Amino acid sequence: MLRHNLFGVDLNPAAVRLTELRLWLAVIEPDHSASPESVQPLPNLDSVVRQGDSLLEPVIPGWNGSAPPALAVELGQLRSRLATATGREKAQVLRTLRRQESALASTMLRRAEESTRARLDEIMEQGRATTLFGDRRGLERSERAALEMLRERRRFLWTLRRRLEREGTLPWFHYQSQFGDVFTRGGFDLVVGNPPWVRAEELPLPMRRHLRARYRWWSGSRRGSGYGHQPDLSIAFLERASELVAANGTIGFVLPAKLATAAYAATARSVVAERMTVHTLADLGSDPRATFDATTYPLALVASRAAAGEGHHVRLRLEPGGTPDLPQERLRDGPWLLSGERVARVLERMRAQHAVLGTRFRCHLGVKTGLNEVFLDPDAPIEPEVLAWAVRGRDVSPFAVTAEVRLLWTHSSSGLPLAALPIRAAAYLAPHRGRLRSRKDYDGGPEWAVFRAVPAVSSHRVVWADLSPRLEAAPLTGAHSEHFIALNTCYLAPAPTAAAALRLAAWLNCSWMRAAAAAVADPAAGGFRRFNARVVSGLPLPDRVLTDTVLLAIGEKARAGSLDQEALDDHCARLLGLDQEDRDVLADIPSAGRHRR
Repeated sequence: MLRHNLFGVDLNPAAVRLTELRLWLAVIEPDHSASPESVQPLPNLDSVVRQGDSLLEPVIPGWNGSAPPALAVELGQLRSRLATATGREKAQVLRTLRRQESALASTMLRRAEESTRARLDEIMEQGRATTLFGDRRGLERSERAALEMLRERRRFLWTLRRRLEREGTLPWFHYQSQFGDVFTRGGFDLVVGNPPWVRAEELPLPMRRHLRARYRWWSGSRRGSGYGHQPDLSIAFLERASELVAANGTIGFVLPAKLATAAYAATARSVVAERMTVHTLADLGSDPRATFDATTYPLALVASRAAAGEGHHVRLRLEPGGTPDLPQERLRDGPWLLSGERVARVLERMRAQHAVLGTRFRCHLGVKTGLNEVFLDPDAPIEPEVLAWAVRGRDVSPFAVTAEVRLLWTHSSSGLPLAALPIRAAAYLAPHRGRLRSRKDYDGGPEWAVFRAVPAVSSHRVVWADLSPRLEAAPLTGAHSEHFIALNTCYLAPAPTAAAALRLAAWLNCSWMRAAAAAVADPAAGGFRRFNARVVSGLPLPDRVLTDTVLLAIGEKARAGSLDQEALDDHCARLLGLDQEDRDVLADIPSAGRHRR
């Protein structure tokens, strides 16, 4: 098996050595020979477990074709010989194998050069053509841009080939040459991996640029800025796996569970759901057998590179027994709901019967200071008129805010930065002027300005924590609400009136909205979830909610410290049209905050 069927690539040389050691142990384990002379020599793994960068390779037309059949057969034979070769023979076979791999890569580079040159000649010929009046046609702007791009590609390919011929190496791992015999058969039958889970902002800028240019699932994921829109490196690895696996072959990956719901993974989810057969989507966060030293829950994905047949169902657990849980067609639109078919039906029916919250209220991330150590709890006597209470996610509970940290608030009641600061506040900030001006979001104006301030000073607003075990909302209305400013660990929704804010807070605190939000929220460590603008804006909101007197009365009592959760849930269930079966289904969702009767 090790000679012909198992291949591995890793960027880390130590990981390659550990893999070799683990494979050798697997070979030794079943051998119970008592005599050392009868023990078979361990196989050489140099040719099947390789060190290299799987992601760096660019997309170049003509570059990733198949090896010539004769050379592919020779590569496979050399690899098989190397597995058992020893001494001088091993060194000779290894040199021959590396030489043939380099020769194959050079051949493919020459193909790419020829393809590029042919396209260059074609465009130049078009420019030299004459019009009906005998004039030279010339080149249009788009053709001139294409010409420059092709010339740059030709220079790159030539330089790369010269380097390969001189040094015998490429700056990335080229599967079509190193494992050329595999790709004459169409690719790998099985691609498995546990790729690194790294957010884009933690990667060097040149690598981010390469990933954007190289991987469609990565570049198609950026729908905005900020934490929630930063792609994860595992998306690029998943797309790379889809390129390496053969038709009808299978991918088995361990991924961050948030890829099932995160906005940045929308392109990846769409392609997988449309073009692959998904066998398993198992959220391993609650599986006691899954022990991962990570701050994000793991998700097991098993999918084949073939479109799913009509009526195909996806299994939501790793155990082979039982019936598959979810029709794959439900994976094609929006986040992947890993709570099962019954939950999907209830949520789908609620969306079909009611408008969504985002059509009535706009959700905003709270204020960003860009320099919390300066703006929070200033260690100097500052005028009271520029001090407010900072509302952090941990300060929000149902219908109540208990702020404990003071905020240097340098904006007016309209949300615009003050034209001038009081004397003591100005003196406190003076030593920090350079740091204030170097903040990422600062683009001119008073250096004491903070960001996203206007929604945060609305007269009536509802706030909730971005990161929380369950959705919990509090209204900020009344005379003293202007002294509370929600920071960017919270989200907020401005409301037109105090009554509207109170009704909205009551609505978000019912168990059914908590369950619906938890079903589509990105999971985080410790049982927490991210209740961002996407999640809350997509919650159902019946028209009656904004005028309902019973909901307002429940909200008023709750703000006074007397929350009747049972009455709130019963009334909201009636507004939603939920029967007892629907309630039981939603109550089973983790983070719903309610148990079955």
